[in-house]
Amino acid sequence: MGVRQLNWAGTTWAGINYWDDRRCIDYLRSRPEVDPERLGCTGLSGGGWRTNILAALDSRVKASASVGWMSTGDYQEVYNIAGAIGTFCLLPGVWNRLDVPDLTIMAAPGNHQVVNCSEDPLFPPEAQAEAARQIRQGYAWAGCPDHFGHYNPPKPHCYDAQIQAEALAWFDRHLKGLGA
Repeated sequence: MGVRQLNWAGTTWAGINYWDDRRCIDYLRSRPEVDPERLGCTGLSGGGWRTNILAALDSRVKASASVGWMSTGDYQEVYNIAGAIGTFCLLPGVWNRLDVPDLTIMAAPGNHQVVNCSEDPLFPPEAQAEAARQIRQGYAWAGCPDHFGHYNPPKPHCYDAQIQAEALAWFDRHLKGLGA
């Protein structure tokens, strides 16, 4: 089924992904070896987008790291980077009211790290910096500036071992209380 048909059916691809991701949280919380109060979420690219949505809309996610998915709509339009805004993130009626950083701010007071690689061709450096500025400002307004982190290594669109180590340190700090 295509995106248009999903919309005609009254849903979106993002909505289906969100439903699936919430079911994953339900499943994890049902497992005896999982502490349901210390759940984290991370993903690269489209997975980073899904991380932003899940962290914003499900308070059971206590820490998150979105990798390779942060910009502002204005910059995406200026650079005409249509491929970076895929059909999986079409939210009818939302983008004329919110921007991508706003979704991330909705995760506050949850602990959210944004990783944007400065050499990522999908997201211009100015857009990355502006999005981080807006999110930092939103978290400060919410009274939890230390719950937001931004990591901007000089790399292309990736989630390599160095970035994984940075994300794991974020999770250790916010889910295990280590290195705080």
